[in-house]
Amino acid sequence: MNHNPSETRAERIGKHSKKHDLLLVLAVLAASVLLLIGKKLHFSTPPTTAVVQIDQKKLFFDLNEDDDVILTNSNGETNHLIIKDGTVHMEDASCPDKNCVRQGTISKTGQTIVCLPNHVIVTLTTTSKHL
Repeated sequence: MNHNPSETRAERIGKHSKKHDLLLVLAVLAASVLLLIGKKLHFSTPPTTAVVQIDQKKLFFDLNEDDDVILTNSNGETNHLIIKDGTVHMEDASCPDKNCVRQGTISKTGQTIVCLPNHVIVTLTTTSKHL
């Protein structure tokens, strides 16, 4: 290897490290851009289904059909779910804090409404009922 005699070993290593640091930064930036593009593509697809998980069971509701559903878990606690015009919101719940009701209306793929006390999770997805 031909090295400049006036260049010390530390200087040579420093130049080499700077190149590796630059490559690492560029790789991280490229990965970030790819993840951002993937996220945009996935979440830009309009949702077609509301998946409701209650007591380890999954129920599927078509967002193209308006629905007014009372969900009852194994302990008898209830959640009143409204599906209308491609949106979903929790109208009422028997839970003490009503956080699920205050979460508002959801309409985009990946959005959720969660009622922890009543063991209810509602997620909007593009997935069909055949999962």
